[in-house]
Amino acid sequence: MERNLLLLALLCSILSASNTFWFSYKGVTHNKTLIYEEKNISPVMIPFVGKKVSTCRVKINKKSRTSKLQLLNKNFYKILPCFYGVSTKITSQTQITLNGIKDEVEFIIVPTHFIVDFKDDFAKITILK
Repeated sequence: MERNLLLLALLCSILSASNTFWFSYKGVTHNKTLIYEEKNISPVMIPFVGKKVSTCRVKINKKSRTSKLQLLNKNFYKILPCFYGVSTKITSQTQITLNGIKDEVEFIIVPTHFIVDFKDDFAKITILK
């Protein structure tokens, strides 16, 4: 029983200390107004082996009591531009009628693995494929 509890605690500490995460985003605008937004950052439970595609540096101060996931979610819009060139999909539809113009744009960043390393006042984000 004690051994199982110790193994569970060890597993939880390993998973919470992981540097590998999933990132995905979806935003929909209607007549240049954001009407829907879905943003996701979650830790990867299984180690991912892939090749490094690109890196990005973002100014984020790492607090000692804040988890990496909380810090990434808090600074979501700072790290969003790092993923623009990776796997994005944009669809745009414009309808012109007598009543006016209806313009709808859908912007999607497909789920992407990334590694984050915090150093000094910066976070280094490495995107994996």
